[in-house]
Parts: sequence; structure tokens; C-alpha cells
Amino acid sequence: MARLKLAFANAVWVVPVTLAITALCAAQVLIEVGFTMPSQLSFFLSTGGAVGARDFVQTVATTSLTVATLVFSIAMVVLQLASSQYSPRLPGQFLRSRGTQIIIGIFIFTFVYSLTVVRAIRADESFVPSFAVTVAFVLILCCIVALIVFIHHVVQSIRVESILGYIERKTRKAIGAAYQRRGDDCGEERESRIEMPEEAEPIVLDQSGIVRRIDGKDLVRFARKRGVVLCLVRMIGEHVAAGTPIGWIWADGEGQKPPPADDTREEFTVAIQLTADRSLEDDVAFGFVQLTDVALRALSPAINDPTTACNAISSLEILLVKLTGFRLGNRQFHDEEGILRVLVPQPTFADLLDRVITPIRQAAPDDITIAVCLCDMLSDIARAAQTDEQRSAVATQLERIEEAFKGAAQQSVDVERLIHAANRVNSALEGYTPRSP
Repeated sequence: MARLKLAFANAVWVVPVTLAITALCAAQVLIEVGFTMPSQLSFFLSTGGAVGARDFVQTVATTSLTVATLVFSIAMVVLQLASSQYSPRLPGQFLRSRGTQIIIGIFIFTFVYSLTVVRAIRADESFVPSFAVTVAFVLILCCIVALIVFIHHVVQSIRVESILGYIERKTRKAIGAAYQRRGDDCGEERESRIEMPEEAEPIVLDQSGIVRRIDGKDLVRFARKRGVVLCLVRMIGEHVAAGTPIGWIWADGEGQKPPPADDTREEFTVAIQLTADRSLEDDVAFGFVQLTDVALRALSPAINDPTTACNAISSLEILLVKLTGFRLGNRQFHDEEGILRVLVPQPTFADLLDRVITPIRQAAPDDITIAVCLCDMLSDIARAAQTDEQRSAVATQLERIEEAFKGAAQQSVDVERLIHAANRVNSALEGYTPRSP
């Protein structure tokens, strides 16, 4: 059921096909409606007879299909632009947008509805479903409004601020769903390492893909039923090749053997879902990857847009500051009796911080503006840090930034800017509160 729900959530065709079927049913119903309108509004029902009504509805069908083709062409151009300008991982999100699917579905609805009504108009019998023809006129007006809305949606979607804001919102939501806030107690513990016994057996799946979802509760129920302990070695967002271990399994009692892998593979495929791509809904790290991609693409020689790179760094800063209030690292799931059953790997705060800063630092080794932006980000993260591990990660990244950019500074004023920015980070790490000027 979860796999089916995931497939429908990612499918682009669900909304248009649903509206097409709805249009077919609606047309069949409205054709039989003998509704009459007041004389003051009778001009809506003036169709000019069966021939005129058929010509009108055919025009509506042709126009709606033409505009739907135009909308799809515009969408393809936007996807190509977003892919080349910002990140190749963005187009899928534009197509999965409910707004885009509904707008395309409106044109499909109008086209299918009009075709169905045309079939019902019989010139030899002078049968004209007046109310159904009137609805076709209303639908073509809706198509015009939808086209205007779509153009506005496209213009807003290709703005870098909108793209960064969308990724930021989705990642913030994923953070709240994936991690536990500090101070909350939900019966889970987190440890960085776990010792596996020698009798541990590998968990091998018969399919390849990217880990999209790991259901810890389902794994706990399975482990308790089988009397085993599970230790996964692949995180959400990582690729798994068929025939390679995704984790290890061993019995919870000494001298016992875990069940055969073939007997448990089907249960694993239910709790651990593999797909062909990553998603912002479940993969927190994917949001950081996309924002980092935007920054790297902006810093490339072909684009050379440090302003966009700084905007992406600002969005990364917001997410990293939010992460300081959550527990990161490997997760341990216990059953109702307190027995350790499942271990799920997750990135630490230091891992995510390094994934963000290292590529940007290496992509612009001689850009002082980027160095100052990174230092400003570290300064805010240091003030929000709640653990020594977070402060240590900030200090480590600051040292690497200073080492990378000091040699690249060509003028003394650039060196001073970098020194002042680094001092702000050190002051934040030491707990100093900046004074107002």
C-alpha cells in the first residue's frame, strides 16, 4: 500500500487522467439535463440550431487541445531552462506541482468534454443538448483564465528566489518529519557506532535503486517477530545495487542464527522502498544537495553569478540553523520491552555542514565574496549551536575556509574582510554577543 501511494504521489498523469474521466462522466450527465434558464439569460443557450451547436463545440475542442499543446511546450522550455541554469534535479518538481497538473488537466477536461458533447448532437433529429453546450462555453472561458494563470505561474517559477524558497520550504518540512527535536523523548536513542557480532549475515535485495523510505516501526515489528537485530548501512538517498548488502542481521541471542535471507527479503522490500530518484518529501539531504547545486552552477565560469550563489548560501544557512534544534546521527529503535532491534544510519550535523561548504569552497577558491558569505553563515550557525559537536563542526569548517581563501586574496582589503568575517565566527563560538554600533 505504501509503495502504491508513493507511485501515485510521484505520477504526473494522475490529475489529468482523473479529470479526463470526470469530463466523460460529466458530459454524459449534462447531455440528459433538460434545464432551462430565465429569458434574461437565454443568450447563453443560443446555439443556432444543431449545426451551429456542433460547430461551436468542435471549435472549443480544437482550441482546448491547441492550447494544451502550447502549455506543454512552454513547460518543456521552462524545464530545460531550469535544468541548465540552476540544477538538473529541479524539472521533476515542476512537473509534480499540483498547480501545473491541474492547469493541464483543465484543458484535457475541456477537450474530452467537448468531444463527448459533439457525439450527442444529432442534426437529423434536431437534438441539441443546450445546457451541455452552455457548459462548454463556460469551460473555454475557464481555459483562458487557466492559460493566464499558467503564464504567471511559469514566470514566477523560473525566478531563482522562488526556486530557492520552494526547496527551502520542502526541506524544512522534511526536517520536521525525519528528525526528533532536542528535549523530546520518544523512546529512541542515537549512537554513532554499533558493534556487530561475527555471525551477522548480510541483507541483500534483488533490486537496485535509491533508498527512498525506511519504515523503522515496520522493521521493529519484523525484528521482534523473528528475534533478530537489524543494522542498516545505507541511508535514505543513497544508491543500492542489486546483490550488495543494504544492512546486516543477527539473532538477539548468543549462539543462534538469523533466518535465511530468502525468507525475509519480501518483508524488507515492504519496509525499505527503493525508487529511481530522490525526493524532497523524505530525503533531507536532497534539499541540501539541490541548494548546493544552485550555488555551484552560479559559480561556474559559464554563468558567473555570485549573487545567486550567496542567495543559495542564505537558504542553506536557514536550514542548517533549523537543524541545530534537532537530534541528528544514527537512530536506534527499541521494541516495547526495551530491546534494541533496528539501527538506521543518518548523517550527522558535521556531515551535512561539510557536504554544503566543501563543494562551494572548492568551486570558488579565489572569490572573497563567497568566503565572506560562508563565514557569515558559520557565524549564525555558531550562535544557534546547542552542542559541542555542532560548534566543533563550525570551527573545523572555518579553519578550512581560512586556509583556502587566504592564499587567494590579492589585495590587503580582501584579507582584512576575511579576517573580520572569521573573527565574527570565533566570537560567536565563544558566546560573545555583538554590540550595536
